[in-house]
Amino acid sequence: MRIGIDARTILNPKIGEAAGIGHYTYQLMRYLLITDKNLEGGKNEYVFFFDNRLRKKDAKKFQKKNIKVRHFPFSTYRKFLPGIYSETLIGATLSREKLDILHSAGCDIPIIYRGKLIVTARDIAIYKIPELFPRRQRIKARMAARSLFKKADLIITTSKNSKKDLIDLFKLNPKKISVIYNGIDARFFEKASQEEIQRAKNKYKIRGKYLLFLSTIKPLNNLTRLITAFSQIKNKLNKPNTKNPREKYSLVLAGKDGWLAKEIHQIAKNLGVKKDIIFTGYVPPEDLNPLLNGAELFVFPPIYEEFGAPILEAMANGVPVIASNVSSIPEIANGAAKLIDPYDVEGMGKTILNLISNKSEQQKLIEKGLVQAKKFTWQKCAEETLDVYGKVGGK
Repeated sequence: MRIGIDARTILNPKIGEAAGIGHYTYQLMRYLLITDKNLEGGKNEYVFFFDNRLRKKDAKKFQKKNIKVRHFPFSTYRKFLPGIYSETLIGATLSREKLDILHSAGCDIPIIYRGKLIVTARDIAIYKIPELFPRRQRIKARMAARSLFKKADLIITTSKNSKKDLIDLFKLNPKKISVIYNGIDARFFEKASQEEIQRAKNKYKIRGKYLLFLSTIKPLNNLTRLITAFSQIKNKLNKPNTKNPREKYSLVLAGKDGWLAKEIHQIAKNLGVKKDIIFTGYVPPEDLNPLLNGAELFVFPPIYEEFGAPILEAMANGVPVIASNVSSIPEIANGAAKLIDPYDVEGMGKTILNLISNKSEQQKLIEKGLVQAKKFTWQKCAEETLDVYGKVGGK
């Protein structure tokens, strides 16, 4: 088979793309090349389509026998081109390679493209809870999704819950959807040293103990309620007789600012807990393990989540997890996290307090979490994706 992968979301392969669609595409490509036993024999070939913004020297790591790297030469100027002209150029570039299958995750595929198409459905929350996204973004996403899902020969989702939601939202045939779980990087199982943890704490000005959240700062992640819950239990966490700053707790919200992040920052000020809450901004890969390893608890309360990689990364790091009881999270956590109602602020606070004071329960969650996290590998993701390629390409 001649397999094309739309890799326009990969712009920084040196770090493997930190998160999101780019990270998924990067890891899938990386492990397909390890997994595909038909690659060396010449039975399968790959064409990777990159955005022109990715430097050609950065794409060289993908150049091997039976692998072709293509750049869309006009993609930098796409916003200046009329829509039909841009679509025609992209469609022509794809069609020229005579692919048996094209796999896309998160990229628009031209209507004029007539080849077999596999789509990985991403950002399902924008269709499920549109009010938590900017109006322009949700209108564009829904229009693109209807066209893409109708056009696709097969759709990959990253959880059974996401498959159910897609069927309900778009009236899709269940046989057209395959569930393939994402993996997590093996590096998350590596313990950070005390020196590395302290370095990260110094960098982000963290004193004492801390509860950690790690993802984008945006309404979907329900941080207003988490901040409110923390403000209600802060005095119980930090008892008046605790004079040692190393014994006091702060809430660390780690991740880049997204839509309405300023309003979320303002909530902390309004509730009088700004000095107890640390917004780190974007966290580079080298700081992830130290931040996770150093946390007392990992708290992840989104209103919707299609997979839930952060909870698995925390589990791999040996951190007890509290997470929402909605969407895919119960499926992915599978009993290895303390689940909460994301809309119940008081219940969220009580769960944090109860778990902080219960070391035996923490240890049980740590042990279950390590077992659960090991079930999700990029190797398995690539193997199952390759099986799907064979089924679609063989039709």
